[in-house]
Amino acid sequence: MNSRPDFAAIEAFARVAETGTFRAAALALSAPVSTVSVQVRRLEQRLGARLLERTTRRVRLTEEGREYLEKVRAGLDAIAEAERALSSLRGEPRGRLRVAAPVELGQAVLGRVLGRYAKEQPGVAVEVELTSERVEPVRDGFDVVIQVEPSDTASLVARKLGAPSRRRLVASADYLARHGAPAHPRELPRHTCLVMGTRREAATWRFTRGGATLSIVHRHVTANSWGLLRDLAVAGCGIGCLPDYLAAPAISEGKVEEVLAAYVMPAEQMYAVYPRGRHVPARVSSFVAALRGFLEVWPGCLPKPPPRAGHTGRRDRGSAPPGAAHPDGAAGVEGT
Repeated sequence: MNSRPDFAAIEAFARVAETGTFRAAALALSAPVSTVSVQVRRLEQRLGARLLERTTRRVRLTEEGREYLEKVRAGLDAIAEAERALSSLRGEPRGRLRVAAPVELGQAVLGRVLGRYAKEQPGVAVEVELTSERVEPVRDGFDVVIQVEPSDTASLVARKLGAPSRRRLVASADYLARHGAPAHPRELPRHTCLVMGTRREAATWRFTRGGATLSIVHRHVTANSWGLLRDLAVAGCGIGCLPDYLAAPAISEGKVEEVLAAYVMPAEQMYAVYPRGRHVPARVSSFVAALRGFLEVWPGCLPKPPPRAGHTGRRDRGSAPPGAAHPDGAAGVEGT
């Protein structure tokens, strides 16, 4: 006998025993009468015992059938209970939720989201891992991974998180008072530039204005941490190129000012990535919804930077003075 139980045949037999007819059992199972009959016969052949006595109107259990039904009924009840519990889990977020995110993004965003989410979903136990390594949900056992460029695979779902986050150049008021604000990207080599990466990597900052693109290759201070570069910019050490989720709060709090704002830098789209499946757990869908809802308004929900005394009428950092010639003459050329 095959050691693997035939659950469909067992359920068909139990339904016939409970309802008393093959027709009633077929209606309960939403299956043809012939299918139920074949399943019960297959079970009897597998067990080598007659389970039902069939008549023209009704069926009744044999002694072997009664004994078998008593033993399998507990198992069928346990399966039904497991299905009810799982259905409840799908409707109400519960269980462990493992989330992975880039370090600085997680520090800037996840605390704000999880503070509210934990109160709204007390049945979910959240585990967060902030890492600079490339993480894959299925391979590394995470329910949700926040990343910039999701893997191109049919086994994953990638949901956009808010608008693309562009880079901004920022510097402290103290640094700009001492060194002046650049009016054009070509002036950056004269400044202390705070660059993300290592000394072995090329540092290219690209700007777009009026349909033209300008690339500036330059570096002065390098670090492998966005948070450290932000702190260096706030401390007046130079001009930093920061992602919006770090630059916007610092600007709103008056710690730095944006320079060369008229020149658009590349943007990155963040995604929530999770395993694809017919039934997504409620803890996953509810967390992704909370994350998307927050990032739809952030950093636009942050307060505006306070006005600074003595700067009334000051032109924007990086904009040309009235009547000045447009400074884009060499756009599209790389320089040092």
